[in-house]
Amino acid sequence: MRWNSIRTKLILFMLIATIVPTVATMIISYSYTTDSLEKRAIEQNHQLMFQGKTNLANFVDNLNRASLTIYTDYEFYRQLDRGYDDYTFDSYTYVTLQNMASSMNGIWQVYFYRTETKRASLVIQSVPRRIYDAKLYEDTARYAKNGIQMQPTHLSHTYGFSSSPFFFPSVQVFTLHRPIYRIPANDRIGMLSVDVKLESLAQIVDQLYTQEQESIYLLDDSGHVFYADDRQIIGQQLEASWYNREQINKKESGHFEQDGAIFIHERVATPLANWTLVKKIPKSYLLQEANQAAVINMMLIALSLIVIIIATIVVSFRITKPIRQLVRYINQVQTGNLRVDIQPVSNDEIGVVLKRFRNMMDMINNLILREYQLELANKSNQLKALQAQINPHFMNNALQSIGTLALQHNAPHIYKLVTALGKMMRYSMYTDKSTATVQEELEHVKAYLQLQLQRFEDTFQAVFDIDERTLDTQVPKMTLQPLVENYFKHGIDRSVPSGQLAIRTRYIERAEQAQGIVAPYLQLIVEDNGRGMTLMRRFELNERLKEVHPEQLGTRTSHTLSRDEFVSDSSSGSPSSIGLVNVLARLQLFTDGKSTMRVEEQEPQGTRIVIELELEREN
Repeated sequence: MRWNSIRTKLILFMLIATIVPTVATMIISYSYTTDSLEKRAIEQNHQLMFQGKTNLANFVDNLNRASLTIYTDYEFYRQLDRGYDDYTFDSYTYVTLQNMASSMNGIWQVYFYRTETKRASLVIQSVPRRIYDAKLYEDTARYAKNGIQMQPTHLSHTYGFSSSPFFFPSVQVFTLHRPIYRIPANDRIGMLSVDVKLESLAQIVDQLYTQEQESIYLLDDSGHVFYADDRQIIGQQLEASWYNREQINKKESGHFEQDGAIFIHERVATPLANWTLVKKIPKSYLLQEANQAAVINMMLIALSLIVIIIATIVVSFRITKPIRQLVRYINQVQTGNLRVDIQPVSNDEIGVVLKRFRNMMDMINNLILREYQLELANKSNQLKALQAQINPHFMNNALQSIGTLALQHNAPHIYKLVTALGKMMRYSMYTDKSTATVQEELEHVKAYLQLQLQRFEDTFQAVFDIDERTLDTQVPKMTLQPLVENYFKHGIDRSVPSGQLAIRTRYIERAEQAQGIVAPYLQLIVEDNGRGMTLMRRFELNERLKEVHPEQLGTRTSHTLSRDEFVSDSSSGSPSSIGLVNVLARLQLFTDGKSTMRVEEQEPQGTRIVIELELEREN
């Protein structure tokens, strides 16, 4: 490739003029899109996290009020303060703890320890228990040592109570430990522990993130995980490279980027506990749409590059080729070759000249050879017409001779069968007539069924439900017989002697919304109680019938169905191989596209084929 050639310069210019602006646009667009997505996602998630923070604060506030029932129940607190120790006070204790447990959804159990009498009470799911001369449970003593404190998530336990007939399995809970003081003094007269099921937090926190895509963490100031989408780390000390306890705890809210993700955090400050809510959004998930757009843009650039290179080569190499080809065609015509094969090689101005030159030569050839070609075609058509007349007449005469011979030998049943076959032959002989009445179609079908009754040894019964008003209606020839033939090809079960084939005709009227009139329709129904077909096959067949157009008549198209789908090969030429596609195409041609065909399921088994064609008022 020479650098000073027009071809090289053209290629370089087109590549630079296309790729550079496209790549620059893609980079700027991707950068702007990612920045916009990040800003919008951060803003929306801050609002969502603030709403979650509010819900968590309200939840903790409700838990705080529930635990203060010890103080707000005046009679219970009065007896506790004065040191009462009798059955009446025990009853008050159970009632107070049960009210506390039922005051808030999610409370699993309530533990109360009375310091002076060393008596422990436990209410788990409304079941009360009591221990005399008991020790304060170690978790309650450790966490409530310095005042109110929230114990991180753990499995529930029995607070030192022995097993009982009431079995409650351990569940994940977090616990509020509250010392009970004698007011206004600071003497501790009791200890209260309230276990709250983890599902209470899950109902609030699970609404703040997209599962399997994002992550969520609810942490206390010491870094313990109260709740997280990863259930395995709940209750443990969080060990993560992105977690900086001092940096997160000192801010009310904020966000930062690390390890390919955006972290948004909100601080939940309450009288009972200080939590931090952290949400992790992977950038791969956040920028998923932007990355897909970038990949598409890169593919477009590669495609554009290929197209530009091919177009440049085509233009540079073939711009003079059509001119040379035109000169060669002219030279051949000058030598007397009027049948030169002129092929346009382009669609530009030179290609138009080649097409006009080819049209001119075709017109000259047509003027010279038209008379000869017409005469040859006429002779060929005459020969085909004579053959079409001779063969059916010969077969019809032969059948009549056989029938006469059967009567002479006292075989009336054979005569009936030959007569039925003769009727079918005569019906098909009238090739110059493309339509027939419904009555003629029915007579043809009856002759066909008479032959099939002999073949299948009376294993089926034919039923005709005919509206007499439809008998004179014109329809395309060979409309009913292919539908009846499908029963013997695909539906009949020779092992069952109770087969039934029904043929029905009727008139229906349907309102045309577009024109505001009532249009008459002829409905032809062929139904049987044979083997039927599967739902999937019937659905596929109806979908393909919807795609049938009159242009498909007599052709093989991609819409032609297989024999297993009740459509025969149209190339065989026999009436039984016309097929549903051919029948529907001829009906649409006959009614200007106002015909439909559908295949339905017959209860309890079998198949129903329904044809509807719109008729003119005078028909």
